[in-house]
Amino acid sequence: MYQVSRLLREVALTKFGFDETQRADILRARQLPAWAAAKLGEEDQRRLFALAELEHWRNMDAATLQETMTVAHFTTYFTDAIDRQFYRDYQYQAGSWQNYIYPDTVPDFRDVKRFRMTEPEGLQLRGEKQSKAQANIAPSVTSYGVEEWARDFDVSWRAILNDDLGKIRETPQRMGNSARRSVDSFVSNLFDNATTQAALVALGALYAGTGRLTTANLAIGVNAMMQRTDAKGNRITFSALHLVIPPVLKVQAAQVLKDIISYGGPNSNVMAEFIKSVQVDPYIGFASPDVPWYLIADKSEIPAVTLARLTGWPGPVVSMRRSDIQLVSGAAPAAFLMGDHGTGNIVYGVHDVYGGWDDPTYAGVTDYRGIYYSSGTTA
Repeated sequence: MYQVSRLLREVALTKFGFDETQRADILRARQLPAWAAAKLGEEDQRRLFALAELEHWRNMDAATLQETMTVAHFTTYFTDAIDRQFYRDYQYQAGSWQNYIYPDTVPDFRDVKRFRMTEPEGLQLRGEKQSKAQANIAPSVTSYGVEEWARDFDVSWRAILNDDLGKIRETPQRMGNSARRSVDSFVSNLFDNATTQAALVALGALYAGTGRLTTANLAIGVNAMMQRTDAKGNRITFSALHLVIPPVLKVQAAQVLKDIISYGGPNSNVMAEFIKSVQVDPYIGFASPDVPWYLIADKSEIPAVTLARLTGWPGPVVSMRRSDIQLVSGAAPAAFLMGDHGTGNIVYGVHDVYGGWDDPTYAGVTDYRGIYYSSGTTA
């Protein structure tokens, strides 16, 4: 916010005819100097004041981030011009976690418990007239819940009225998109975090490696997954695995996929029997040249990572505060009738409810037997 607001102030000051030295003096001052104010009209002074106000919001808390936008905050948008149009919005990278994250629903905000029962031991040789050995089974438990996530945005009815290009009125849609990006980031952090990585490394070579994404290292990861056992030592089988990578590995993954098709000889497809898909997660963190990647079991086989949602709440909800304005006489623009009687603000809100496991050892990984991690630090 600081850099953007400062740049907008510099542009405005240049437009108002101030030279470089004068602009520097004005930007350093906490208030507009009298000599500068004398050259400006009242409306121009208000515009500069609004930009300066935004510029000095450096330490924003949650309350401050609940933006209250007035006409003055959209100076560059509402300034008179013969022709105005917006560039096409950026297209943001979206997560594809729905393909490999285990979905769960909970009835309310209390934690739920999910159990897995161990398998009984195998049969033992029994001699004549000897007693049979007793089988031992026990449940393991995972507990998680959901939290509410929300954000408000309010704007004056004057700004809505001035919004001849309709961009501010796109706010609900933009807030919904922002909420979806927030879920993508949350899901990624369930498994891509220092706690999970350290726990998998501590489990040994069957759960973590250091190789960069190559066909050979991918084969090592697949072989490691194929050696997984349950708590009693029984071999676990996987029919399909998902390769989960950050965007920077897309080119490398494409090459690996090409290698997979010919792995083992011409027209062979041996590795493809185990890699069901390549999924790009834009929120996986890394510091080049060390780029991590993961193998995650298909959600139909093992709930390696779980996202819980509130029953009946499948995704982000965008709302608008109902106006308490009731005309007694006269007529008013529709924008005025959308706002609050006291302030004229039009308030939008976005809400979502979701959560995951928060384990001190595995963070958001609900079954470590269904995931393999490579730090990507060695060839």
